[in-house]
Amino acid sequence: MTVTGLHHASLTVSDLERSLRFYRDLLGIRVRERVDMGGDTVTAIAGEPSRLRIADLDLGDGRVLELVEDLDHDPPAHSGSHIALAVDDVQAVYRQVVAAGTSVRSEPVVLGPDAGHHWEGCTVVWITDPDGAAVELVQQPSA
Repeated sequence: MTVTGLHHASLTVSDLERSLRFYRDLLGIRVRERVDMGGDTVTAIAGEPSRLRIADLDLGDGRVLELVEDLDHDPPAHSGSHIALAVDDVQAVYRQVVAAGTSVRSEPVVLGPDAGHHWEGCTVVWITDPDGAAVELVQQPSA
């Protein structure tokens, strides 16, 4: 058996429409597909019955961010986990989210050599989605 790569990242959200306003409308990520699921399929996958509202967001190159609203259970509290999104202009996105009133956890930071070879020169900032999940925005250094 071999892991061949990341298929998708998933976040449980408390309000799918509110999360879409953040990820789709504010950050500009295209919705690939939306589905409502329930019944035997969800029970078979999750091990318990639930009604779900799901939006798959297209992150490019086959990568998907799946937002899941569970209509039957409260979302879990977020810990130190986060998702990281590649952006082409961290400063512009940072200004955009601040202007929209989005909570930010930091200002953009350019990472030095102490961050490791693959991270050196990257500019990163942490913001917070509507459910309190950490979202890291990463801009690779110019070639």
